[in-house]
Amino acid sequence: MKRLIWALLLGFTTLTFAKTEVLTLKTPDGFTLKGWLELPDKAKKPVPLALLVHEYASDHRMWDKTTAKLHTLGYATFAVDLRAHGASTEKKGKRVLIMRKDFGHPKPEASLEKIPDDLNRWMELLQKRKDLTLESPLFFGSSLGGGALIPLMLDYEPRAVVTLSPAAARKAYAEDTADAVENSDVPWLIVSSQRDFAKKTALAYESKAMRPTLLILPGNGHGSQLLPAATPYIDLFLERILKKTKEKN
Repeated sequence: MKRLIWALLLGFTTLTFAKTEVLTLKTPDGFTLKGWLELPDKAKKPVPLALLVHEYASDHRMWDKTTAKLHTLGYATFAVDLRAHGASTEKKGKRVLIMRKDFGHPKPEASLEKIPDDLNRWMELLQKRKDLTLESPLFFGSSLGGGALIPLMLDYEPRAVVTLSPAAARKAYAEDTADAVENSDVPWLIVSSQRDFAKKTALAYESKAMRPTLLILPGNGHGSQLLPAATPYIDLFLERILKKTKEKN
């Protein structure tokens, strides 16, 4: 199936076709996870990858406008549904679904502390494909997803990272998160708002990261609520990073 995407890029309109594949991953603890891989038709293969990880009680669709822009930049996009979210709710024949009302009341059967392991397994699966390259990928994460992808920064050395209201690390991956924050030599855009309940965490990451850019927006928005206002800054951030990369090459 092909999707017709209109995107405004550098002052003119470009037309991009993207081919979509729905991938499946089985976890050791019994979840069946789903992820959406989209490859721009005309991109030179192997295509560089952007990984996108949604927030608590959301799904991969929160990134639809972001993936469309990334396709115009020549990136394949892989947007996951995290365990117990979206289409990734089947666990050993039973349904485990996280909803907004569950915030602060975690479901033990969801085992959200295993999300970084899930993301690693996805990346290992994608690494086997000949039409993709995982060299210097782009990472995008929001809230729960923003915090969970941080441990991957050391292993995959992304070209750039964008996180909206990144969550504090859960105990199971706190050490890996601290290691990645302090030792990843990666351009990292950290977005929060003045009254975001996760602002303290964003400031903590910014204070310890090697190459951070901190964007504090007005209001009390969190995660995906910040995306519309943050998008122009994200575009500029990526434009600068990709331009520098092109000049080096």
